[in-house]
Amino acid sequence: MRKTLLWGLSLLLLLTSCKKEKNTEEMTEVAATQETEQETIDCGAFCNPPEVSYVLPDDACNLSSQKTMNCFAWSSFLALNWKAGGQGVPDSTATASTYGTPGDFSPTVWESCPSVDAIFSAQGKSLKALNPLTSIKRIHKLSKIGLLLNKVNKKSLKASKDSKLEEIFQAKGTWLTDQGGNLVWYEVLVDMTEADFINANQLYTMANLKNYASQHNGVWLPTGSIEFKAAWKVVPEKEVDSVQKYYKMSQALVPTVTGFDTNNQPIYGKYTQQYLALVGLHIIRKTSLASQFVWMTFEHVHNAPTAGQVDNSVNYSFFNPNSTAIPNQSPVPNRDSLSTPVQVVRIANNALTTDIKTLNAQVQDLIRQSNPQSVWQYYQLVNVQWPQNPVQDGNNNKQIPLQMGGITPSNIANTTMETYAQSTQCMSCHQYGSINGTQYPTDYSFVFLQVKQ
Repeated sequence: MRKTLLWGLSLLLLLTSCKKEKNTEEMTEVAATQETEQETIDCGAFCNPPEVSYVLPDDACNLSSQKTMNCFAWSSFLALNWKAGGQGVPDSTATASTYGTPGDFSPTVWESCPSVDAIFSAQGKSLKALNPLTSIKRIHKLSKIGLLLNKVNKKSLKASKDSKLEEIFQAKGTWLTDQGGNLVWYEVLVDMTEADFINANQLYTMANLKNYASQHNGVWLPTGSIEFKAAWKVVPEKEVDSVQKYYKMSQALVPTVTGFDTNNQPIYGKYTQQYLALVGLHIIRKTSLASQFVWMTFEHVHNAPTAGQVDNSVNYSFFNPNSTAIPNQSPVPNRDSLSTPVQVVRIANNALTTDIKTLNAQVQDLIRQSNPQSVWQYYQLVNVQWPQNPVQDGNNNKQIPLQMGGITPSNIANTTMETYAQSTQCMSCHQYGSINGTQYPTDYSFVFLQVKQ
């Protein structure tokens, strides 16, 4: 009996020991698998993969492949959406474990940069006075482009061989309404490199702008300049608790729209404080390697499906599977209601590539590893456009249109910002950026169209 008991005890200890060894092996295998998964992010030879960090890469490691530029875009997005510690700078004391914490309405790095409206209305006042960290912002653009297209050089555009430009003009003066009947509002901001350049050269008046352009054969932004275009949907107060778990949220003073004038431009009424959820973000960066800028666009994952690829488990912000409305139809001022939802789909030509889908999943996983509740795990890269054969400023045209620098790929559009012109590409229009329709180029930027006379 005693021998049997001892034998049983020995067997139990042996089995327990084997089980522990097996568990240890399994955990080691899991860790190795996770490490391997992180190492498989393909950014091209000698290029570092994205990481959840406030360190903004100065440039892409090279202009060699789409995969390299996709990684550069994600690295830029992660750093620029770090919590701001000052105007246009990250809070270096914040940790990755708090990256994108739901309910944190404080501005990110890019949100803390000055808006174009504020710069040109400040007329040379200290940019520190524009610091969004200390005041609530005002937002009043119903369209990313709005009135600006009225100032684009029509003669040059008509001479262009790009027939798709007409779509951009068709999108002028319209708005976007989500499936809850809430409007989308837009803002344009620039980083401190570009803001300081504008202020230092007093480019906030038309006289100064034209004088500077005549002396320099146009306006050429300094390397390192970044421009941001953001799309925000209004969130009713009763929905904030549920929405803030999945979206980057902000607060802003937003006007009511009382009607439209004879030019079909909105007439604004009283401003009220509203909650906003980020649905789209353009980031364009001028780097040493990319004089024609790197054009990156991101969206919330639940904005709208690609045509023919509806996921019935998703509650899309801008698509209703039961709607019979024709997709991507621009509302008509003084005819359509501002609260009528717009049915949106991503056109098939702009479907996310397999490489981008893979990278998105890998980076979203990195974000979850830092903060499982992070709202940034619900955003995705849509595409990146970059110059394969960049042309330095000194060798570029001294009048519009500017050279395109072998820009690639040709299909890039954000469903919240190019909703009604998805078959165009960034450079098709931006190469005509100029001063109020003159021949003076403004380095692919439209921000100077907002300079008052």
